[in-house]
Amino acid sequence: MRWRSRGITVACGLGLGLALGGAGCEDQRFVIGVFAPGQGGGGGAAGAPERPTFDAPAAVTELNSDAREEDPTLTGDLLEIYFMSDRSGSRDIWASRRAAPGSPWEAPRAVEALNSADSVEDTPCVSEDGLRIWFFSERAPKGIWRAERAGRDDPWGAPARVDALVAGDGEVMSPHVDPSELRVVVGVEPPGAETYIAIASRERPEDPWGALAPLAGLDGAGDEHAPFLFDEGRQILLRSSREGGGDLFWARRPSTEAAFEEAESLGEPLNLPAERDTDPHLSPDGAVLFFASTRSGVADIYEARRVAR
Repeated sequence: MRWRSRGITVACGLGLGLALGGAGCEDQRFVIGVFAPGQGGGGGAAGAPERPTFDAPAAVTELNSDAREEDPTLTGDLLEIYFMSDRSGSRDIWASRRAAPGSPWEAPRAVEALNSADSVEDTPCVSEDGLRIWFFSERAPKGIWRAERAGRDDPWGAPARVDALVAGDGEVMSPHVDPSELRVVVGVEPPGAETYIAIASRERPEDPWGALAPLAGLDGAGDEHAPFLFDEGRQILLRSSREGGGDLFWARRPSTEAAFEEAESLGEPLNLPAERDTDPHLSPDGAVLFFASTRSGVADIYEARRVAR
């Protein structure tokens, strides 16, 4: 397998696409990174990635309940998922595992080491190796908290607040730390104002985060929330209310120094009129999208496969 810095060049082997739970190798270049010459572009800049499209989503029935489930986040091998559920009476972080991509999920369990009995915990983001997790907590002091563990079968250590991820008197939530762990995007809700997306960066994973700053270009007429940054910071998925109550959008930019282009709705069948579609999480190969939707009458977790064009 060969990688190049401006996208993915795939020398397929050992069933990589299936191992990651996605499409075959040849069309993986559609979503992740810059196109090879002559591939796509969709009328945009030469070599720019196109807006991804997906098949009709299916509910992940093993994870859903009669209560509210949102905020899915998965390890890079797609074998472990964390999400918010209020099935126990409060918003807490729950988790499940499976033996292989495509296998059924085990019965979800509350992650007691992360949850506080007198608080709300939600919007988790787990690292690709499954050893670090970030989440929002209303325990004092309210904000983004982080926990780690030595191995996938070890318990989570005591969470600690990430003091650097603050934005004045705005409430910071929905952290997404990209695979390099050098960038984090969050939703910021200022008092009496619309929620916006902010970003912070650092030079090394062990360094503290720099100051949060609004992410240029993602300033539509509505709330912008639940960001998912990928392609080394050049593409983003998010939930926006610019066309209604809340839909999934995608945007791109030519470099991490540039502003994002105008965000585009992912459209139907992912977004449904009058429903709230939110909390995107894209698999590492770009082939599977997990998200939350109220299309069943309550927020549930759904999965959709990317369509090769």
